[in-house]
Amino acid sequence: MMPTATQVALPVHEGRLLTAHLDRLSSWDDTGCVRLIARGQALGIYSAPPMGVLAFAALPLSNPVSESVDVVMSLPAARSALKVTADEVVLDLVEAAGATPALSVLPPSDGWHLPIQGVAGDVISPVNESIAEFKSRAPYVVDPQVLADDLWNRPTFGGLPMRVLHAACRLGFLVDDASRVTACTTSGWKRFTTVRGQIFLRTVPPGQRPLRVVH
Repeated sequence: MMPTATQVALPVHEGRLLTAHLDRLSSWDDTGCVRLIARGQALGIYSAPPMGVLAFAALPLSNPVSESVDVVMSLPAARSALKVTADEVVLDLVEAAGATPALSVLPPSDGWHLPIQGVAGDVISPVNESIAEFKSRAPYVVDPQVLADDLWNRPTFGGLPMRVLHAACRLGFLVDDASRVTACTTSGWKRFTTVRGQIFLRTVPPGQRPLRVVH
């Protein structure tokens, strides 16, 4: 079957945000993919940064789409599919990548509970401290990856492992300001929400379902 393309447009400012987001992902792992979902008047961007997490950002479209579109594109293909005009940024949504297990199962949109509220400027401090600790200790350990795993698995805000907050920083979701952030949980997932995007962590491996005792 030949691939089909659907064109969506974003306001210039939102298009620049999309470009910056794709560039951050590419600079981290240029072999990665994004799952792009256009629905109504919004474009959702899912990605799987190399930290064992899922990232999500949403941007408004210039005009609503008549039918929902859900495609997976490599980062280079998504970046090259952006076309800038005088008053908007156009994106051709083309199914340009094969199966991507990390993006095949998306987190639920509802059922989240136990929200813990915080301020970005307070939450980011432990991340900066962990980065500084890694840089200072890495030259003196046999395997820096073991040190990194230890640091990124440490529990932090809302019981989230540090890797979640680190990913949020790398992608520009978490910055040192007074904006609100939230940590939530649901069956099999944890979520970190900022005003710029979300980071999800699976707490149950793919293919396994949490067991519940039924009375």
